[in-house]
Amino acid sequence: MALAALVLAGCTTAPPQRWGEWIDPALGSSSGILRDGKVLVACDTFDISVRAQCQDDLRRALEGRGVNAVAAPVDTTAMNPREWEGQLAASAHAAGAKTVFILTMTPATTSMGSGMSIGIGGFNFGSGGGAGIGLSAPIGGWGSTGFSATGRVSDARNGRMVWTSTFAASPSSDIGGQFRELTRTVLDAAQSAGLL
Repeated sequence: MALAALVLAGCTTAPPQRWGEWIDPALGSSSGILRDGKVLVACDTFDISVRAQCQDDLRRALEGRGVNAVAAPVDTTAMNPREWEGQLAASAHAAGAKTVFILTMTPATTSMGSGMSIGIGGFNFGSGGGAGIGLSAPIGGWGSTGFSATGRVSDARNGRMVWTSTFAASPSSDIGGQFRELTRTVLDAAQSAGLL
């Protein structure tokens, strides 16, 4: 029993950690901006299929909190975060959305299975190799990746960002589970900030 407890303890991961948050002082502490009309939701991720799943999960999670959410076109692309609001303006207008909620998922840390984590700036899916500078992966596996999630809410009428918050998850091989947990954590932060 003691051995089983140690194994389970070793498999548990810490909840996502907040990296930062900002709210427009003009918004106030209980604006309820995400409950005021439709909200266009979009995910910025590394893969279009992951983006589609992320947007579905985000839309359902917001609807579960009483938000009238509609998903952005999945094929929306942007080279950097500043371009998203501009590209989504037409979609928000067509949907009659007053606000835009964008969730960006980015690889943030990796664990090589030795208990050590390192920061990374990018991610490579495929059969090719790759390792951190000065490090080599142990034989027998690539380890796991921890993602960060940045949620940001903008006023669709003028494109002005009114809130943003970033959280990072512990490395895990369960990317879908990470995304769901990060989505829930970001929405909890939006609720705590009075947006819901």
